[in-house]
Amino acid sequence: MICNACGGKGYIEIEKECEICGGTGKAKSFDPKITAELSDEQIKMFMSGVCGVCRGTGKVKIMDVCRECNGTGKAGRCKICGEKVVGNHDLCSRCRRQPHAYRLRNSCGIEDVRINRVYVGTVSAVTDIGVFVNLNKRLRGLIHRRNLGNNRFSEDEEILVQVSGIGLSGEIDLKPVKMDGYKVVEISKEVGRVEIAELENYIGKMVEVRGLVTHIKVTGGPTIFTLLDGRASVQAAAFEGGERAYPEVRVDDVVRVIGIVKRRENKLQIEILEMEKLLGEEAYEVRKRVEAEIERACEPDFRGFLIESEVLEALKEDMLKVAKELKKAIYESRPVIIRHHWDADGTCGGVALEKALTDLVERVHSDSEAKYYLVKRRVSRAPFYELEDVVRDLDESLEDAERHGDKIPLVVLVDNGSGLEDVPAIRQFLLFGADVITIDHHFPDEEVDSYLLYHVNPYKVGGDSNYTSGVLCVEIARMISDLDMKHLAAISVVGDRAEGEVERYIELSGKSREELADIALAVEYEGFYLRFRTASQIMHEILGFGRQDRHVKLVRMLSEYAKEAIEEQVKTAMEGVKVQILPNGIALAALDVENYAKKFTFPPPGKLTGEVHDRLKQKYERIVTIGYGPDFAVIRSEGVELDIPRIVKELREEIVAGVDGGGHLVVGSIKFVQAKRKEVLARLAAKIGNLK
Repeated sequence: MICNACGGKGYIEIEKECEICGGTGKAKSFDPKITAELSDEQIKMFMSGVCGVCRGTGKVKIMDVCRECNGTGKAGRCKICGEKVVGNHDLCSRCRRQPHAYRLRNSCGIEDVRINRVYVGTVSAVTDIGVFVNLNKRLRGLIHRRNLGNNRFSEDEEILVQVSGIGLSGEIDLKPVKMDGYKVVEISKEVGRVEIAELENYIGKMVEVRGLVTHIKVTGGPTIFTLLDGRASVQAAAFEGGERAYPEVRVDDVVRVIGIVKRRENKLQIEILEMEKLLGEEAYEVRKRVEAEIERACEPDFRGFLIESEVLEALKEDMLKVAKELKKAIYESRPVIIRHHWDADGTCGGVALEKALTDLVERVHSDSEAKYYLVKRRVSRAPFYELEDVVRDLDESLEDAERHGDKIPLVVLVDNGSGLEDVPAIRQFLLFGADVITIDHHFPDEEVDSYLLYHVNPYKVGGDSNYTSGVLCVEIARMISDLDMKHLAAISVVGDRAEGEVERYIELSGKSREELADIALAVEYEGFYLRFRTASQIMHEILGFGRQDRHVKLVRMLSEYAKEAIEEQVKTAMEGVKVQILPNGIALAALDVENYAKKFTFPPPGKLTGEVHDRLKQKYERIVTIGYGPDFAVIRSEGVELDIPRIVKELREEIVAGVDGGGHLVVGSIKFVQAKRKEVLARLAAKIGNLK
């Protein structure tokens, strides 16, 4: 509604020839009467021979009333026919002579009501004194009984009324009107458009904001829309008595909202009076700006790695891309599912990303509950993304998309996601529009890369499994948040028994190796009994994000429980271990886990096999330990150049036994059909015997 000719000022500047100097810029003579209008500087210019009025340019600028808008600064289109109109008129001269009625939108107040105008209203109540009529949600008038005549109205009926008077205290007197063939003209209040980041300065005031809808939540009361304009986000509440307000508005729509800024639970909120979808150029401009602001805001904050490492430097670009993708997901209100292996390494990596992302959510989102639906950390019992896990994740994501308009999530696989066994689950999620990122340190299969958005893995740059998932995730988390999480990297290093330059994280943590080992053990002990529950709070306490006095006591208690359980199980298991020296000098230790260990209790078969192996390797320099059950085998090795992924591939080709599995080069597991156990284990032992 701003006049394009004058830019809303109501006047334009016209340049003309200076009448004092005749356009020469020189001071030949001047009228003494204008001396009072000149500044001292201008008079001095005249004294030096330069025209002081035009300052030597020969031209002067004068203000003239804009002829396009007659000085009002406003211009627009007729709300009925679309013809250009000037001034404060809503209609052109022709349409004003035609039958028409005005509909006041919810932003309009008593100041927008005009006497003698005809309005569209809705009957709200029929009483003895007359009929009450709502002109919008904020305005109500009365048709007095004496003005009803023979008219009979019922509640919720839409009628035409004319404003006959407005009282000093705001009472609106109405009278019914009959009109045929009329046009409806919608009126909305013109309010100042502000940026979401500036709403703090407009509490209690009516404003207009424009933004992208990133989330919709239907409650028993209002419908809550989350709006993003690139720099900031805000919740906007529309009250429709528990029903979905503005059902035509969906996630990813660009909208214009007029409402009143209020504060709810220390967070700013807009109480919506009007909301409409923007289309065409208006929507494009908002969307373009939002995308540009998000790109700028999501640049990772790289402050250098915690340790000097050629492997980390080689992974730097991919890690920065992952950090940016995670930040963009939060800014765009796209849920992030973090699926990590349940052991200490996977848990530390998952928690590092979880803490960094929830910190970001709290900084950029006005919804206090956003961190619960935007960041979801879940555990994987298997060392890969199995179908049981993806079915849960996918079903919940589709339900959230249907109920709340949530976007299909970004999935981050931590301490798994690098092998062929991950592909079926990944492909299933990709089919519904998800993106999958892997942060892992297991030996990767090249085929899996074709299904991943990014794949951060030390093997891809010449590193090895000593760069644990916890280390990688902590370094990525530091690109998102400045929270101190270096101790998580140290716990993962000790928990996964990593060696080499990554041991510097232990020094940086300020804790002893024994303390870190106890925390790792406590994480795995509690994680085993949590099963599929993430239980963020208890894990946060174990990992030191709660009260420190309670953290110390909790770790001590849980690690003692774990040690007692391990010693009891190992004592029995050692009696069932059979060791033979192979022709190549390798000691092959076999443990029947099914018969020499308790079922469904800590430590699980993998952990128990590892503990037995630790005791045996003190006696044998080159040893491979196999803990086997009805349909699985867990492998641990020391001093042997083992390549478990390659062995799994060979067994799959040589035997029809449903062989599957993987892991690190020297640590891993194999699954197979129970009936073929003897044949699989025999072939496995033969391959170990052929190693150099």
